[in-house]
Amino acid sequence: MAKRIIKDPRIKEIIKNIAADFRYTNELGEYALLFYKYENDDTIRGVDIDKMIEYVTVSMSELQNDLAWRQEHLTANPHHSEAKVLENMFIIEQEYRELLAFLQ
Repeated sequence: MAKRIIKDPRIKEIIKNIAADFRYTNELGEYALLFYKYENDDTIRGVDIDKMIEYVTVSMSELQNDLAWRQEHLTANPHHSEAKVLENMFIIEQEYRELLAFLQ
C-alpha cells in the first residue's frame, strides 16, 4: 500500500487550509471528509492519495477556468475587491500545486 508521510509543516498547513475551506461552507462530502481526516494525521495512505490528487487536479482546473465563479463571488460579496479575490485564487492555486507535487 502506498503512503506519503507528511514531514513538511507547509503540507500540513495546506491540508488544514483546505479542510478549513470545507468547514466554512459546511461541506460533509467525500472530499471534505478526506481532508478533515488528514488534517491531524501524519500519513496519507493508499486510495486516499489518489482521491486527494483527483480533488486537487479537478479543483485547479476549475480555478483556472472558472471566471463565472469569480463574477458570482464578487456579486455576492460586493465588499470584496477583485484584486483581493484574484490574490486569494492565486494563493489557493499555489497551495494546490504544492500539495500535488507532494502527493505525486
